[in-house]
Amino acid sequence: MEGNEYLIDIHTHIVFGVDDGARSLEESLKLIDMAVGQGIKAIIATPHNMPNLKCEEIIEKVNILNEKIKEESIDCNIYSGQEIFYSKDTIDLLKKKKYLTLADSNYILVEFDPEATFNYMKMATREIIFAGYIPIFAHVERYSSLRKNKRLEEIRDMGALFQMNYGSLKGGIFNTNACWCKRQIKEGNISFMATDMHRIDSREPKVADALSWISNNASKYLQAITYDNANAILQK
Repeated sequence: MEGNEYLIDIHTHIVFGVDDGARSLEESLKLIDMAVGQGIKAIIATPHNMPNLKCEEIIEKVNILNEKIKEESIDCNIYSGQEIFYSKDTIDLLKKKKYLTLADSNYILVEFDPEATFNYMKMATREIIFAGYIPIFAHVERYSSLRKNKRLEEIRDMGALFQMNYGSLKGGIFNTNACWCKRQIKEGNISFMATDMHRIDSREPKVADALSWISNNASKYLQAITYDNANAILQK
């Protein structure tokens, strides 16, 4: 891709057998191969914080994936992380190392109920930042309460960052969701694009159409939201 060496994906469900993502090691490797074919060369694996899922299992399976892709000469690096559904216990569990940050940085990928209130997300943002972490809202396009009265900008100004799924740009001028997503990119409110890939037959990694739109309509943000901002996480 013009402007940088490759893409970095910070939101993926490629760790096999732990959540609603890849079902097997073979499917994980196929997803990674599909992603690499579209220019993604670094991936943060972010399984959901499932009951009884331990950080050690995620790290172990990420190590297995890195060994396998090296054996198969797939040009990609996999890093550990999690998509954390925010609750009153989140900060305590982070501090106790029960949840993973992104690539062992101080960034966390945080998810909310799509119907979460604006005040709840403001409270969560304050708590996360006060605890010393930087929140990245996963698939920010899903939170209806942030679409009103410059609320997205207000939480951004508090210190939160926003990740958007590549697939959310799909749709023309009559698709209100796609139009909102495109406007946020053009206004510079989005810090990361990611695939949120799950399975080879459902929510597979597809980035070409979205990259084309961004390149043609918001090119000044292209490198930042597909590479630079994510690379900053990996360098922490």
